[in-house]
Amino acid sequence: MDRIQALCRNFFWEGEENYSKAPLVAWSVLCKGKEHGGLGLQDLKLWNMAAVGKLVWWIAKKKDHMWIQWVDKIYLKGRLWMDYKPTAASSWAWRKICEVKEKLKPAFTSGKWMSDDDEYSISDGYSWLEHTYPMVQWHRSVWNRFNLSKHNFNQWLIQQGRLLTLDRLVQFGITQHTVCFLCGEKPETHQHIFHECIYTEQCFMQLYLWLDLPGRFQGITDPVQMLRQRGCSGLVRLVLSSLVVALQYNIWTARNNCRVEGYVILPSVQIKNIQKESKLRLMALDTGVLKQADVNWCRLRGLM
Repeated sequence: MDRIQALCRNFFWEGEENYSKAPLVAWSVLCKGKEHGGLGLQDLKLWNMAAVGKLVWWIAKKKDHMWIQWVDKIYLKGRLWMDYKPTAASSWAWRKICEVKEKLKPAFTSGKWMSDDDEYSISDGYSWLEHTYPMVQWHRSVWNRFNLSKHNFNQWLIQQGRLLTLDRLVQFGITQHTVCFLCGEKPETHQHIFHECIYTEQCFMQLYLWLDLPGRFQGITDPVQMLRQRGCSGLVRLVLSSLVVALQYNIWTARNNCRVEGYVILPSVQIKNIQKESKLRLMALDTGVLKQADVNWCRLRGLM
């Protein structure tokens, strides 16, 4: 399983079998659910544990299987399954089953899967084993259905703080340059590029003007919360959130372009590019299922 997961990890980051660099994000994080900050990839070790959990459940429920009778006669010998500890002489497979039992023990002792109509399933066991991860507040803005895939992934890396900003490259010994390419004034960090840089502020001022939004840019926390207008529909909030995520992607692209080509894309050009891109996506929607107020809002901003 280690080898299979290594191959999956290498293919994810490089598209090939071999990958010698340190991954931007740990595989264990990628395997978390999207609502927990990951990408929802399957953790094979955790899935295997959940599969073995089926055997644990069979023993706990005393299913009428010949194997269960054999386990009871050879190992348990009438002792309570949840209190049982294997001996050093026990087989490797049996010790592994007992290890999984200890992992799932809190669920069984609380009554989960023990009632007549609550059958254990591997997917349910996998979900329960995952449940200890905390929820993240930003997953809805990252996985907004109006976002482009490249915007999704870039935003996910931003939220993880894993883009290769200069402060990280200095730590890796790759460069000694620390000054932000976009403003040329302060050290480049995630916090600076996406929250504090004068270039980012100018881009968001242009976005605010275009969308006729009140207020001043004060750094990005949650795009949905930041751009929420009282009384606007869910669709409008999704569109607003997707525009912010698109702009953050373009800011990072502008930074990379400046590093390689030596010039900065004007904030007004950034907004025009986002407007064109967003218009194409919204025009593909069936306007017949949209509320007229949403259609009017999009037309007023040149999105339809």
